[in-house]
Amino acid sequence: MANAHLSTPTEYLIVGRLQRETIIPIHGNPRINQLGGNLPYTASGLALWGGKAGLVSRVNPDYPLEWLKPLEIMGFDTDGIIKTEEPFDARFFVAYSPPQNASYENPLSHFAERQIPFPDELFNYEPDLRGYCSKTDYLPYTFRVTDMPRPYLEANAAHICPIDFVSHKILPSVIRGGLIQTLSMRATDCYMDPAFWEDIRNLISELSMFMLSETQALKLFQGRSVDLWEIAKFLAGYGPEYVIINTKDGATQVFDRVENKRFIVPAWPSTIADPTGALNAFDGGFLFNYRKVYDIVHATVCGNISASFAVEGSGPEYILDTMPALKEARLYALSQQVIHL
Repeated sequence: MANAHLSTPTEYLIVGRLQRETIIPIHGNPRINQLGGNLPYTASGLALWGGKAGLVSRVNPDYPLEWLKPLEIMGFDTDGIIKTEEPFDARFFVAYSPPQNASYENPLSHFAERQIPFPDELFNYEPDLRGYCSKTDYLPYTFRVTDMPRPYLEANAAHICPIDFVSHKILPSVIRGGLIQTLSMRATDCYMDPAFWEDIRNLISELSMFMLSETQALKLFQGRSVDLWEIAKFLAGYGPEYVIINTKDGATQVFDRVENKRFIVPAWPSTIADPTGALNAFDGGFLFNYRKVYDIVHATVCGNISASFAVEGSGPEYILDTMPALKEARLYALSQQVIHL
Protein backbone atom coordinates (compact mmCIF):
# COMPACT_ATOMS: atom_id res chain seq x y z
CA MET A 1 0.00 0.00 0.00
CA ALA A 2 1.22 3.47 -0.85
CA ASN A 3 4.29 2.23 -2.66
CA ALA A 4 5.11 -0.48 -0.12
CA HIS A 5 5.89 -2.71 -3.08
CA LEU A 6 5.45 -2.77 -6.81
CA SER A 7 3.79 -5.99 -7.83
CA THR A 8 3.05 -7.26 -11.30
CA PRO A 9 0.26 -5.01 -12.62
CA THR A 10 -3.15 -6.26 -13.56
CA GLU A 11 -4.63 -5.56 -16.97
CA TYR A 12 -6.48 -2.43 -15.80
CA LEU A 13 -5.61 0.89 -14.20
CA ILE A 14 -8.05 3.24 -12.43
CA VAL A 15 -7.21 6.77 -11.26
CA GLY A 16 -9.71 8.58 -9.05
CA ARG A 17 -10.66 9.86 -5.61
CA LEU A 18 -11.09 8.21 -2.23
CA GLN A 19 -13.41 9.87 0.26
CA ARG A 20 -15.08 9.37 3.64
CA GLU A 21 -18.69 8.88 2.66
CA THR A 22 -21.83 9.69 4.66
CA ILE A 23 -25.08 9.07 2.81
CA ILE A 24 -28.74 9.25 3.75
CA PRO A 25 -30.26 7.13 0.96
CA ILE A 26 -33.79 7.15 -0.41
CA HIS A 27 -34.34 3.72 1.11
CA GLY A 28 -32.32 1.91 3.75
CA ASN A 29 -30.10 2.85 6.67
CA PRO A 30 -27.68 5.78 6.62
CA ARG A 31 -24.14 5.04 5.54
CA ILE A 32 -21.88 6.93 7.96
CA ASN A 33 -18.15 7.60 7.51
CA GLN A 34 -17.31 4.65 5.28
CA LEU A 35 -15.26 3.93 2.16
CA GLY A 36 -16.41 6.14 -0.69
CA GLY A 37 -15.28 8.17 -3.67
CA ASN A 38 -15.44 7.46 -7.39
CA LEU A 39 -12.40 5.15 -7.28
CA PRO A 40 -13.96 2.29 -5.24
CA TYR A 41 -17.28 2.56 -7.12
CA THR A 42 -15.47 2.21 -10.43
CA ALA A 43 -13.41 -0.66 -9.03
CA SER A 44 -16.57 -2.44 -7.87
CA GLY A 45 -18.21 -1.98 -11.27
CA LEU A 46 -15.17 -3.62 -12.83
CA ALA A 47 -14.92 -6.37 -10.18
CA LEU A 48 -18.56 -7.33 -10.76
CA TRP A 49 -17.43 -8.86 -14.06
CA GLY A 50 -14.21 -10.37 -12.69
CA GLY A 51 -11.80 -7.51 -13.27
CA LYS A 52 -8.91 -6.33 -11.11
CA ALA A 53 -6.86 -3.15 -11.40
CA GLY A 54 -4.06 -1.02 -10.10
CA LEU A 55 -5.56 1.90 -8.16
CA VAL A 56 -4.16 5.45 -8.05
CA SER A 57 -5.35 8.18 -5.68
CA ARG A 58 -4.13 10.76 -3.19
CA VAL A 59 -5.49 10.69 0.37
CA ASN A 60 -5.02 12.98 3.35
CA PRO A 61 -2.76 12.03 6.29
CA ASP A 62 -5.71 10.80 8.38
CA TYR A 63 -7.37 8.60 5.77
CA PRO A 64 -7.89 5.07 7.18
CA LEU A 65 -5.92 2.90 4.79
CA GLU A 66 -7.32 -0.23 6.46
CA TRP A 67 -10.53 0.54 4.56
CA LEU A 68 -8.70 -0.59 1.43
CA LYS A 69 -8.16 -4.13 2.73
CA PRO A 70 -11.34 -5.52 1.07
CA LEU A 71 -10.13 -4.15 -2.28
CA GLU A 72 -6.72 -5.78 -1.77
CA ILE A 73 -8.36 -9.08 -0.88
CA MET A 74 -10.30 -8.91 -4.16
CA GLY A 75 -7.00 -8.60 -6.00
CA PHE A 76 -6.75 -4.82 -6.49
CA ASP A 77 -3.26 -3.36 -6.26
CA THR A 78 -3.05 -0.30 -3.97
CA ASP A 79 0.56 0.72 -4.55
CA GLY A 80 -0.76 3.87 -6.21
CA ILE A 81 -2.61 5.11 -3.10
CA ILE A 82 -0.46 8.02 -1.89
CA LYS A 83 -0.78 9.68 1.53
CA THR A 84 -0.16 13.40 1.19
CA GLU A 85 1.53 15.55 3.80
CA GLU A 86 -0.96 18.35 3.19
CA PRO A 87 -4.28 17.93 5.03
CA PHE A 88 -7.57 18.32 3.18
CA ASP A 89 -11.17 17.41 3.91
CA ALA A 90 -11.97 14.05 2.35
CA ARG A 91 -15.50 13.91 3.74
CA PHE A 92 -18.51 13.66 1.43
CA PHE A 93 -22.16 14.03 2.46
CA VAL A 94 -25.37 13.65 0.50
CA ALA A 95 -28.99 13.15 1.53
CA TYR A 96 -31.58 11.90 -0.94
CA SER A 97 -35.32 12.33 -0.98
CA PRO A 98 -37.72 10.73 -3.48
CA PRO A 99 -37.54 10.47 -6.39
CA GLN A 100 -33.83 11.31 -6.62
CA ASN A 101 -33.42 14.77 -5.16
CA ALA A 102 -29.94 15.22 -3.73
CA SER A 103 -28.86 17.69 -1.05
CA TYR A 104 -25.19 18.22 -0.20
CA GLU A 105 -25.64 20.91 2.47
CA ASN A 106 -26.85 21.21 6.05
CA PRO A 107 -26.34 17.61 7.18
CA LEU A 108 -27.55 18.46 10.70
CA SER A 109 -31.02 19.34 9.43
CA HIS A 110 -31.28 16.12 7.40
CA PHE A 111 -30.35 13.94 10.36
CA ALA A 112 -32.74 15.86 12.62
CA GLU A 113 -35.58 15.58 10.09
CA ARG A 114 -35.19 11.81 10.02
CA GLN A 115 -34.66 11.61 13.80
CA ILE A 116 -31.22 10.06 13.38
CA PRO A 117 -28.41 10.93 15.83
CA PHE A 118 -25.95 13.34 14.24
CA PRO A 119 -22.58 11.64 13.70
CA ASP A 120 -19.46 13.13 15.26
CA GLU A 121 -17.65 12.53 11.96
CA LEU A 122 -19.60 15.40 10.36
CA PHE A 123 -18.78 17.98 13.02
CA ASN A 124 -17.78 21.27 11.32
CA TYR A 125 -18.41 19.78 7.88
CA GLU A 126 -18.59 22.27 5.03
CA PRO A 127 -19.41 20.91 1.56
CA ASP A 128 -17.13 21.78 -1.34
CA LEU A 129 -19.69 23.28 -3.71
CA ARG A 130 -17.31 25.40 -5.78
CA GLY A 131 -18.47 25.53 -9.36
CA TYR A 132 -15.05 26.70 -10.52
CA CYS A 133 -11.82 24.79 -10.91
CA SER A 134 -8.44 26.28 -11.66
CA LYS A 135 -6.66 25.70 -14.94
CA THR A 136 -3.26 25.88 -13.23
CA ASP A 137 -3.45 25.36 -9.47
CA TYR A 138 -2.65 22.01 -7.89
CA LEU A 139 -5.00 20.88 -5.12
CA PRO A 140 -3.82 18.41 -2.46
CA TYR A 141 -5.64 15.61 -4.31
CA THR A 142 -4.48 16.67 -7.80
CA PHE A 143 -2.53 13.90 -9.53
CA ARG A 144 1.26 14.28 -9.70
CA VAL A 145 3.39 12.48 -12.27
CA THR A 146 5.39 10.88 -9.45
CA ASP A 147 2.21 9.24 -8.09
CA MET A 148 2.06 6.65 -10.85
CA PRO A 149 3.81 3.31 -10.09
CA ARG A 150 5.79 2.45 -13.20
CA PRO A 151 4.38 -1.13 -13.55
CA TYR A 152 0.85 0.31 -13.82
CA LEU A 153 1.78 1.82 -17.19
CA GLU A 154 2.20 -1.72 -18.52
CA ALA A 155 -1.54 -2.33 -18.17
CA ASN A 156 -3.66 -2.60 -21.31
CA ALA A 157 -6.58 -0.35 -20.36
CA ALA A 158 -7.10 2.60 -18.01
CA HIS A 159 -9.92 4.77 -16.72
CA ILE A 160 -9.68 8.28 -15.27
CA CYS A 161 -12.46 9.13 -12.81
CA PRO A 162 -13.59 12.73 -12.13
CA ILE A 163 -10.81 14.53 -10.22
CA ASP A 164 -10.03 18.12 -11.29
CA PHE A 165 -8.97 19.97 -14.43
CA VAL A 166 -5.22 19.83 -13.82
CA SER A 167 -5.31 16.08 -13.15
CA HIS A 168 -7.28 15.48 -16.34
CA LYS A 169 -4.88 17.66 -18.29
CA ILE A 170 -1.85 15.69 -17.07
CA LEU A 171 -3.08 12.10 -16.92
CA PRO A 172 -3.79 11.18 -20.57
CA SER A 173 -0.23 11.98 -21.66
CA VAL A 174 1.25 10.13 -18.67
CA ILE A 175 -0.89 7.06 -19.33
CA ARG A 176 -0.32 7.09 -23.08
CA GLY A 177 3.41 7.15 -22.36
CA GLY A 178 3.15 3.51 -21.31
CA LEU A 179 1.70 0.46 -23.03
CA ILE A 180 -1.94 1.31 -22.36
CA GLN A 181 -4.03 1.04 -25.51
CA THR A 182 -7.56 1.79 -24.26
CA LEU A 183 -8.09 4.98 -22.24
CA SER A 184 -11.43 6.23 -20.99
CA MET A 185 -12.21 9.29 -18.87
CA ARG A 186 -15.32 10.61 -17.16
CA ALA A 187 -15.80 14.39 -17.16
CA THR A 188 -15.50 16.43 -13.98
CA ASP A 189 -18.35 18.86 -13.32
CA CYS A 190 -16.26 21.96 -12.74
CA TYR A 191 -14.75 22.22 -16.22
CA MET A 192 -17.87 21.22 -18.15
CA ASP A 193 -18.59 24.89 -18.52
CA PRO A 194 -18.44 27.37 -21.42
CA ALA A 195 -15.47 29.03 -19.67
CA PHE A 196 -13.44 25.91 -20.55
CA TRP A 197 -14.65 25.67 -24.14
CA GLU A 198 -11.24 26.30 -25.66
CA ASP A 199 -9.59 23.73 -23.36
CA ILE A 200 -11.77 20.71 -24.11
CA ARG A 201 -10.06 19.72 -27.38
CA ASN A 202 -6.66 19.18 -25.76
CA LEU A 203 -8.25 17.60 -22.71
CA ILE A 204 -9.91 14.73 -24.60
CA SER A 205 -7.79 14.36 -27.76
CA GLU A 206 -5.87 11.30 -26.49
CA LEU A 207 -8.89 9.40 -25.16
CA SER A 208 -10.46 6.27 -26.58
CA MET A 209 -13.75 7.05 -24.79
CA PHE A 210 -15.09 10.21 -23.19
CA MET A 211 -17.94 9.76 -20.70
CA LEU A 212 -20.18 12.62 -19.60
CA SER A 213 -23.67 13.19 -18.27
CA GLU A 214 -26.52 14.86 -20.10
CA THR A 215 -26.35 17.75 -17.61
CA GLN A 216 -22.63 18.25 -18.25
CA ALA A 217 -23.07 18.11 -22.01
CA LEU A 218 -25.81 20.74 -22.03
CA LYS A 219 -23.88 23.04 -19.70
CA LEU A 220 -20.70 22.90 -21.78
CA PHE A 221 -22.64 23.55 -25.00
CA GLN A 222 -24.85 26.22 -23.47
CA GLY A 223 -25.83 28.61 -26.25
CA ARG A 224 -24.38 26.27 -28.90
CA SER A 225 -26.54 23.14 -28.96
CA VAL A 226 -29.16 21.18 -27.02
CA ASP A 227 -28.99 18.15 -29.32
CA LEU A 228 -27.10 15.38 -27.49
CA TRP A 229 -26.20 13.56 -30.72
CA GLU A 230 -24.84 16.76 -32.23
CA ILE A 231 -22.83 17.34 -29.05
CA ALA A 232 -21.47 13.79 -29.07
CA LYS A 233 -20.41 13.99 -32.72
CA PHE A 234 -18.71 17.33 -32.14
CA LEU A 235 -16.73 16.04 -29.15
CA ALA A 236 -15.79 12.87 -31.01
CA GLY A 237 -14.25 15.08 -33.67
CA TYR A 238 -11.64 16.07 -31.10
CA GLY A 239 -10.28 12.52 -31.00
CA PRO A 240 -12.23 9.97 -28.92
CA GLU A 241 -13.46 6.93 -30.82
CA TYR A 242 -16.59 6.90 -28.67
CA VAL A 243 -18.49 9.60 -26.81
CA ILE A 244 -20.79 8.19 -24.16
CA ILE A 245 -23.56 10.35 -22.68
CA ASN A 246 -25.51 9.09 -19.66
CA THR A 247 -28.94 10.70 -19.77
CA LYS A 248 -31.12 11.82 -16.87
CA ASP A 249 -33.46 8.85 -17.28
CA GLY A 250 -30.59 6.38 -16.78
CA ALA A 251 -30.18 5.47 -20.45
CA THR A 252 -26.84 5.66 -22.27
CA GLN A 253 -26.32 7.24 -25.70
CA VAL A 254 -23.17 6.25 -27.60
CA PHE A 255 -21.70 7.85 -30.70
CA ASP A 256 -19.17 5.73 -32.61
CA ARG A 257 -16.89 8.07 -34.58
CA VAL A 258 -15.06 5.37 -36.54
CA GLU A 259 -18.21 3.65 -37.80
CA ASN A 260 -20.33 6.84 -37.72
CA LYS A 261 -23.00 4.93 -35.82
CA ARG A 262 -25.09 5.65 -32.76
CA PHE A 263 -27.21 3.64 -30.38
CA ILE A 264 -29.08 3.87 -27.08
CA VAL A 265 -29.05 1.38 -24.22
CA PRO A 266 -32.09 1.94 -21.95
CA ALA A 267 -31.79 1.98 -18.18
CA TRP A 268 -32.60 -1.20 -16.30
CA PRO A 269 -35.83 -0.54 -14.33
CA SER A 270 -34.25 -0.67 -10.87
CA THR A 271 -35.84 0.42 -7.59
CA ILE A 272 -33.43 3.21 -6.68
CA ALA A 273 -32.19 3.32 -3.10
CA ASP A 274 -28.99 5.35 -3.56
CA PRO A 275 -27.80 6.87 -6.87
CA THR A 276 -24.30 7.59 -5.50
CA GLY A 277 -21.56 6.11 -7.63
CA ALA A 278 -23.84 4.70 -10.33
CA LEU A 279 -21.99 6.37 -13.22
CA ASN A 280 -18.66 5.27 -11.80
CA ALA A 281 -19.92 1.69 -11.56
CA PHE A 282 -21.02 2.04 -15.19
CA ASP A 283 -17.49 3.07 -16.16
CA GLY A 284 -15.89 0.05 -14.47
CA GLY A 285 -18.31 -2.41 -16.03
CA PHE A 286 -17.97 -0.76 -19.42
CA LEU A 287 -14.17 -0.73 -19.49
CA PHE A 288 -13.75 -4.35 -18.44
CA ASN A 289 -16.21 -5.68 -20.97
CA TYR A 290 -15.02 -3.48 -23.83
CA ARG A 291 -11.48 -4.63 -23.33
CA LYS A 292 -12.65 -8.24 -23.07
CA VAL A 293 -14.46 -8.50 -26.41
CA TYR A 294 -14.06 -5.07 -28.13
CA ASP A 295 -17.83 -4.84 -28.64
CA ILE A 296 -18.97 -1.31 -27.81
CA VAL A 297 -22.66 -2.27 -27.61
CA HIS A 298 -22.01 -5.20 -25.27
CA ALA A 299 -19.72 -3.05 -23.12
CA THR A 300 -22.38 -0.34 -22.78
CA VAL A 301 -25.04 -2.87 -21.80
CA CYS A 302 -22.69 -4.27 -19.15
CA GLY A 303 -22.02 -0.74 -17.89
CA ASN A 304 -25.74 -0.13 -17.48
CA ILE A 305 -26.07 -3.44 -15.63
CA SER A 306 -23.29 -2.42 -13.21
CA ALA A 307 -25.09 0.88 -12.62
CA SER A 308 -28.40 -0.91 -12.07
CA PHE A 309 -26.97 -2.90 -9.18
CA ALA A 310 -25.18 0.13 -7.73
CA VAL A 311 -28.40 2.16 -7.30
CA GLU A 312 -30.30 -0.65 -5.59
CA GLY A 313 -28.17 -0.45 -2.45
CA SER A 314 -25.65 1.85 -0.81
CA GLY A 315 -21.86 1.82 -0.99
CA PRO A 316 -19.35 0.33 -3.43
CA GLU A 317 -19.32 -3.04 -1.70
CA TYR A 318 -23.07 -3.54 -2.29
CA ILE A 319 -22.45 -4.20 -5.98
CA LEU A 320 -20.25 -7.17 -5.17
CA ASP A 321 -23.06 -9.06 -3.42
CA THR A 322 -24.78 -9.55 -6.77
CA MET A 323 -25.74 -13.11 -7.65
CA PRO A 324 -24.11 -14.17 -10.95
CA ALA A 325 -27.35 -15.61 -12.28
CA LEU A 326 -29.15 -12.30 -11.73
CA LYS A 327 -26.37 -10.41 -13.53
CA GLU A 328 -26.55 -12.76 -16.51
CA ALA A 329 -30.34 -12.54 -16.64
CA ARG A 330 -30.23 -8.75 -16.76
CA LEU A 331 -27.48 -8.85 -19.36
CA TYR A 332 -29.54 -11.06 -21.64
CA ALA A 333 -32.74 -9.05 -21.21
CA LEU A 334 -31.16 -5.62 -21.66
CA SER A 335 -29.18 -6.77 -24.70
CA GLN A 336 -32.51 -7.30 -26.48
CA GLN A 337 -33.56 -3.70 -25.83
CA VAL A 338 -30.69 -1.83 -27.52
CA ILE A 339 -31.92 0.83 -29.94
CA HIS A 340 -29.76 1.26 -33.05
CA LEU A 341 -30.31 4.54 -34.89
